[in-house]
Amino acid sequence: MDAPIVLVHGTNAGPWTMANFEQHFAELGWRCLSPAYRHHNEPPSGEAAELLTGISIADYIDDIAAAIATLDTTPVIVGHSLGGVIAQKLAARGLTRAIVLLNGSVNWGVLPTTNDERSLATALMSAGPFWETTLLPDFDTMSKFGLNMLDPAEQRRVFDRLGPESGRVMFELFFWIFDENQTTRIDYQNVTCPVLMVSGSEDLAIPPSTSRVIAQRHGSQATFHEADGFGHYLTLEPEWRQIADLCARWLTDTVT
Repeated sequence: MDAPIVLVHGTNAGPWTMANFEQHFAELGWRCLSPAYRHHNEPPSGEAAELLTGISIADYIDDIAAAIATLDTTPVIVGHSLGGVIAQKLAARGLTRAIVLLNGSVNWGVLPTTNDERSLATALMSAGPFWETTLLPDFDTMSKFGLNMLDPAEQRRVFDRLGPESGRVMFELFFWIFDENQTTRIDYQNVTCPVLMVSGSEDLAIPPSTSRVIAQRHGSQATFHEADGFGHYLTLEPEWRQIADLCARWLTDTVT
């Protein structure tokens, strides 16, 4: 395959959450690159938390753009959660051949469509001025909103690998209306490459009703697929190969 695939992970995570897809695509003949955002490629630590203070999604966009710059041809981006936002931002710069959004996070201007989405944002309010510091994941929140389609033992195993995240990043995602920089705003008219939006039917953090809003803003460029029985971390769920195969087929038809 002549177009490499760049796999981009979500918040609190690292390339390990994309490893299943990376191996699967590689076995199908795709060249793959799975970069980490700054301070996300090491075990969780207090030092990493300190370094993340004040970091913006704009910094993560720069990190992935720098990885793309090392390639000899325009890539496909497969982005999970926050990685979906970054994929769209880079597509609007003309840096992608196609993008796949796996439960891609909300963008600037996209309102929540469910009470669960609103409750997730409300939970952040109890953390005080969280945008000035870093946040550690909470197991109860993650087991409900992110890991709900994994069995309890696997939920704990995945949770134990998650690390701190910049509070500013979470602010830019969940409270975009107050972000003067409009960090996650997408210039949809500049996204001219094909877009595949995959939304887990059981994803409470970014439900299909919200994902459809994002897909609709891409107009005829977008293909929307609701993945029945999948949650937010569909790259790690037992039937992840179904989603990887779906993406591979779409990419083969679209890119090659």
